[in-house]
Amino acid sequence: MTWINGQFQAPLPVSDRGLAYGDGIFETLACINQKLHLWSRHWQRLQQGAKQLALEVPEQQTLLNWIEQALAEKNNPSLAVVKIIITRGSGGRGYKSPEQPQSRTIITIHPWPEHNDNDYQQGISALVCRTCLALQPSLAGIKHLNRLEQVLAAQELSANNCREGLMLECTFAENDKPAKKIVTEGISSNLFFVSRGQLFTPEIIYSGVSGTIRSELLERAKALGIPLATGRYEMQEVLNADEVFFTNSIFGILPVSKIIYQQGQKSRLYQQRDISMQLAKSLNPELQRPCQFITL
Repeated sequence: MTWINGQFQAPLPVSDRGLAYGDGIFETLACINQKLHLWSRHWQRLQQGAKQLALEVPEQQTLLNWIEQALAEKNNPSLAVVKIIITRGSGGRGYKSPEQPQSRTIITIHPWPEHNDNDYQQGISALVCRTCLALQPSLAGIKHLNRLEQVLAAQELSANNCREGLMLECTFAENDKPAKKIVTEGISSNLFFVSRGQLFTPEIIYSGVSGTIRSELLERAKALGIPLATGRYEMQEVLNADEVFFTNSIFGILPVSKIIYQQGQKSRLYQQRDISMQLAKSLNPELQRPCQFITL
């Protein structure tokens, strides 16, 4: 079900810059019983993305009205995924923006994806992807439309029977020293890990997305008295951790049982679920996701 600027199934011109150049931003959010989960955080990130790209976005109430219309067309499902895409609109050939661009807002409603309860109870396998993230501070944090890095990384998962992947910064060796393997995020998620009772998550400075659930968990962890830190962490620190989990706006908190690395030749198992389950009990029920994890 597609709405463009408030019109049901309006045509999308092939001249749209989102199609031609990935010139735009998007948000994917859960709708639970006709309520948009963590809407204020999604709206805040949408505004930040618009600022970084110098992109015009609709007024908040206009956007909410369009979403309400789109949901009504689907008979207001109790569970749904809402995707918002805002492009710079149409433009001629060439990268330079039109002098007076008219942004285009696309809203689609998708079925609620089911997840196996066993994934939450036992944890999932994750792959350290060979596809890495280019460093571009101008795009870091926002959900821009150029996701080719994630597309390539996702293609690596099926061969290793993994549900998610970890993405590293693209770094290169200097002075014959091995390049540092700095971890940033999952393919479609943010990454958290726990070592000796402290919670860690990579900073989003040079690449990656500042997830809405990530931001929410940082506040909830503080309120729960869980010590936490953000920074630049090498992959080895994650491999040495006691707990690892992913977060995103649709599946909530999802624990990791195994990380496969070095081209699938080695793996690391994780058995603890203490802090991840404590946080999941605070958040996952809001998304109607399981929060009882099994410690192996």
